[in-house]
Amino acid sequence: MFSYAFAKILKTQFNLGFSSTIDENVNSFNGLTLTWHYYGYSRTYGLVIAGTQIASALLLLFRKTERIGIILFLSFMVNILLINYFYEIDGAKPMSIRLTIMGLFLLFSDWKALTNYFLKSTSKESIIPELIPAKIKVLYWLKFLVIPCMILYGYIHINNLKKEYMVKNELFGVWEITPRNTKTKIDKLYIEFNNRVKVRDTSDNFYYGKIELDDKNKKLKFKVKHYSDRAYNFIQDSLKKLNVKEEDLKETKSNIREYYNSKKNTLPIELSFKYELENDSLNLIGKRKNTYLNITHKYKN
Repeated sequence: MFSYAFAKILKTQFNLGFSSTIDENVNSFNGLTLTWHYYGYSRTYGLVIAGTQIASALLLLFRKTERIGIILFLSFMVNILLINYFYEIDGAKPMSIRLTIMGLFLLFSDWKALTNYFLKSTSKESIIPELIPAKIKVLYWLKFLVIPCMILYGYIHINNLKKEYMVKNELFGVWEITPRNTKTKIDKLYIEFNNRVKVRDTSDNFYYGKIELDDKNKKLKFKVKHYSDRAYNFIQDSLKKLNVKEEDLKETKSNIREYYNSKKNTLPIELSFKYELENDSLNLIGKRKNTYLNITHKYKN
């Protein structure tokens, strides 16, 4: 639970970057993209959820506060489980199911005391029996050493993941050609974490891939391929009309995709440039020099 909380604090969760949502129609979002974009819109809301997760985890570590901790835990965990299930976020389903089952186990294991507390008269209970041997009582205080270690581990683990998978290069951001024209194929660049890139052409088609960046010699190279729901549906509809053997399926898909891209003028783009950074401008120098303006500030991330 600490790891999930720190993922929200360090923005490794609810953060899809630029290429997944910018300039895309909402009706093209899948369940994961829609949920992450919605919850990631408010930084404060993400911090509130993180704070609630940390609070419930801490409360569950102490017998005196376990009951209120499990109620707080289940209040958001059941909601998360329902979101993961009905929005088809398959990668998060197994963990949310396990955590919810664990929470329900703790709830029902203390069901009698909870019903007495909420539905009947309260009774004074001795949480830590007086007859516990002194040596065992010493072990009770060890939790105050273990708990900070758990919190620190959760933070370090998520921070290391962020350093590994959310690396920014000097061109990170959204770049748009100024002024817009049809003389160049590349109209807009979305340069992402770990050198991922999305490209928009002058016909508003999108391409995805990775860049090779030589920041010492100021050289940029990328190869991107077009993906869209229209292309996917065209391939699937074509396969339904054909009697394709299993061993030929991959090659047939490739041929259909190539035919579609040729027809729509969306063949893979492979280009190399020298580049120059001048304040908020990026100059890509190939056969001609094109200037792209940094418009990252227009997008909330």
